[in-house]
Amino acid sequence: MKKIWFFVLFLACLIALPLSNLLGLNGKNKSIPINSTASIQFSQVSKILQNKCVDCHSPNMTRMPIYANLPIAKQLIEKDIKEARQRFILNKNNYSGEESFSPLMLARLENVINNKKMPPALYLSMHWSDSLNSEERTQILNWIKSERAIYPWSKDTVQKNKAEPVQPLPLTTDLDDNKVALGDKLFHDTLLSGDNTLSCASCHSLTKGGTDQLSVATGIRGQQGPINSPTVFNAMYNLAQFWDGRAKDLQDQAAGPVANPGEMGAIWKKVIERLKQVPEYQNSFSQLYPVSGITKATVTDAIAIFEKSLLTPNSKFDRYLRGNDEALSLKEKKGYLLFKQDCASCHFGPALGGLSYEKMGIERNYFAMRGSEMTEVDDGRFNVTKREIDRHVFKVPVLRNIEVTYPYFHDGSINNLSEAILIMGAVQVGKKYNDEQVNQLVSFLKTLTGEYQGKLLSSK
Repeated sequence: MKKIWFFVLFLACLIALPLSNLLGLNGKNKSIPINSTASIQFSQVSKILQNKCVDCHSPNMTRMPIYANLPIAKQLIEKDIKEARQRFILNKNNYSGEESFSPLMLARLENVINNKKMPPALYLSMHWSDSLNSEERTQILNWIKSERAIYPWSKDTVQKNKAEPVQPLPLTTDLDDNKVALGDKLFHDTLLSGDNTLSCASCHSLTKGGTDQLSVATGIRGQQGPINSPTVFNAMYNLAQFWDGRAKDLQDQAAGPVANPGEMGAIWKKVIERLKQVPEYQNSFSQLYPVSGITKATVTDAIAIFEKSLLTPNSKFDRYLRGNDEALSLKEKKGYLLFKQDCASCHFGPALGGLSYEKMGIERNYFAMRGSEMTEVDDGRFNVTKREIDRHVFKVPVLRNIEVTYPYFHDGSINNLSEAILIMGAVQVGKKYNDEQVNQLVSFLKTLTGEYQGKLLSSK
């Protein structure tokens, strides 16, 4: 009899707890007024998001249920909130329309709506009223498309492709040609290294996809670096530089390797002294930087401007986005559809990445799968922020020219693109791709190989 009563009580709790949410017994957030200039479409979407997303995605706005401190429930709630806020955060200004949704937020939101991952099934088992119906999903997705269509990087895309998460690279840049030429010379000059043996191009060769195609970089006197060299092509689209994002921009990044004893091993003061002994540099800097002349700041500025010119447009996929439907084969188009479904929440924008940070191993422990000993660089962005939430978090790499920028990942552990896809499917997406899917994704990714100075990039 006791067992029966216990079962009845347990069943009653299972029903009562979600009912408390459905009936609003846990309280309700005050509605956030929507900006009077906002569109009707946004107003409708904002109301949906305020009702469905605020508890997990909006700090200081969470309505904790009456059972929030009960054993098990507390841990589950904390887990949901932590994971949600790692994906994206919505604040009051987002809901009101005073602050735009970033491309990252749009990509993440689109992904979970399309794949019906939000709200999570376990969460919905206790929060019945927070489920999204088909009409609400459609409203949100249509609004995302309209937002994407007005982004600046969509201006030279044909109308039907403006809502795509990926956009073509511009065919031209608006840069000072003289500074680009100066930066080009500095980028390839070994005077920037401690023993005149290395240049920036040693690790970022423009004939090797902007990388060195080595697992880890080789520094001065043959020292092996701890991490893979990311491509310099299209690096201007990165929200920050280096795998851990420790450099805020290209100029900041250009200063680092020169003085790093394990990379170029120089001292900036001595580098400047050497450059001042070169008449060509004296003339160029006096014309282009008449006030400052040759300094660390002007040298890194010129290099950064050159690196901003390193775009690789006119790939097959770019031509497709610009309206040439025949630029891609059926297999490549299927690969793109699969890519959008599983990968575009991180690899979006003109460079297909570089605009966000992500944990390596969302669905499965990558480092356990890799098997080799952990190193300091495996901690990723944690080394910069010292926040535990940033451990194993890295800047999402750009996928432009991925065919020629091997080996892959921050540790340079994988040389084969198909193998890299299988690993990413397992640790980031939580899927095991079959051979057909891998081939489709490889085919699509190869359409991202672009041109530099009118020639298609090659790994040869």
